[in-house]
Amino acid sequence: MFNYVKADLYRIFHKRSNQFYWLILAALFLVFTILGSANANFAENKSDLTVMYFSTAVIPLILFGPLIISPQFYYAVYLDELNSKGFVRLFSSGLRKSEYIVAKLISSLVYMIVVFTFLALAYVGGFGILALLNNGAPFFTINQIGLLLSIVAYLGLFTIAFSSLTNLITLKWQSGNIPLFLFFVISNGIMASLIGWINRLPILRNFELSPYLLSTSTGKIQNALTNGTLSSTQPPNAQKALNIINSIGTQPFIIGIYIIVTTIISLFILKHSDIKDN
Repeated sequence: MFNYVKADLYRIFHKRSNQFYWLILAALFLVFTILGSANANFAENKSDLTVMYFSTAVIPLILFGPLIISPQFYYAVYLDELNSKGFVRLFSSGLRKSEYIVAKLISSLVYMIVVFTFLALAYVGGFGILALLNNGAPFFTINQIGLLLSIVAYLGLFTIAFSSLTNLITLKWQSGNIPLFLFFVISNGIMASLIGWINRLPILRNFELSPYLLSTSTGKIQNALTNGTLSSTQPPNAQKALNIINSIGTQPFIIGIYIIVTTIISLFILKHSDIKDN
């Protein structure tokens, strides 16, 4: 299994489209941030530079991370291999289907850690450039770093959870095109909205399904992080950060249960499916 993980990570990290995607994303962020601050004057209060740069990264990361970061992780780890028509050769090499499921989870975690580390280095490097252009500035506070790490952890949990859920369909169809569209539909709450609408029917009105949906749990975490960030222009203090964590409650635990259950179901589906030569 670990040989497959190494081969899988080699495939992911050496694919040009993956490299270009993150390079372009980091470059666009740095260019827009530096150009956007060119006319600002931080001479009197250099801490404003830290707040501006912090907010420029955090707010889009919360609002648009599920749209521009999570789908790329899902496609690179799960779908690209299906599109390369190597699914049959994969299991003919001796890899067990249970090992495949676990290996994909490991590949997802390693890929996310490396990418987020790269984005963090680009983020810190961009701040260093801005600091030099403005004759120095205070660095990030502990609370700012803590909130950034919370958002990164949320995006990682979000990606793995919805990847595992969408993978139930992916493994059954063994196609890499429609599942990517379904990932957007499911992860952005469109499917949950449809279920909520169906739940209004008289026959189902007594059964409240919303609290048990994955989108509900991830939505509560996103709302907590968003409210904690957008409610003030100043960095969150220790008490505010604690309130954000407390408001999240047991949602990460519920999402973890989703990951475990969908992983088990994925194994069952894969074991009882014929591997197609795409």
